[in-house]
Amino acid sequence: MRKCVVSGVAFFAILSLALPDHASAQGVFIGAGGTLPTGTYGKHADPGWMVDAGVTFPLNENGLYVFANGLYGSNSHSDIAGNRNTFLGGFGGVELSFAEAGERGPFVFGQVGFLNRNNKSDQFAEYRDSETGLGFGGGAGYTFPIGGMSGWVLGRYIQGLYDGDDGNAIFFGVVAGVTLSFGGDGG
Repeated sequence: MRKCVVSGVAFFAILSLALPDHASAQGVFIGAGGTLPTGTYGKHADPGWMVDAGVTFPLNENGLYVFANGLYGSNSHSDIAGNRNTFLGGFGGVELSFAEAGERGPFVFGQVGFLNRNNKSDQFAEYRDSETGLGFGGGAGYTFPIGGMSGWVLGRYIQGLYDGDDGNAIFFGVVAGVTLSFGGDGG
């Protein structure tokens, strides 16, 4: 599954270079950070980590973008040693930036897609399973120039909806990363 996400990001990056200038990708981004489980999921999962990568495409000159991203992360369980969840997701979303291209400023975003939760256990076979469900979320962040790139930090909310006994997975994340811009003014 990780290979699918990496292949998807590579596909969009290559596609962005092949599109005409007026439709070229605004940027390719990568970031990493921490997650804090909450709700029912937070009762047995410890804080964890995630990595995030994707592409953005401008929709207009007023800071409206669409993006596609993949994420991967993990949380161990506080109630049973050796148990952990890994998450793999693919999302599409919309971002509204309040900064001029290449300048400092805030942004907000919303996203929807899928989120796979893989339960792993070193001790108990009954805790090993995998579910894929609807994933959605949103958040806000701040972008700033770093040389020829843009740095950013964001806070996000992600929820995965599952049918199994473990219920939904809900967590907050804080992620920092960089965006490499292609075509346009950068941002």
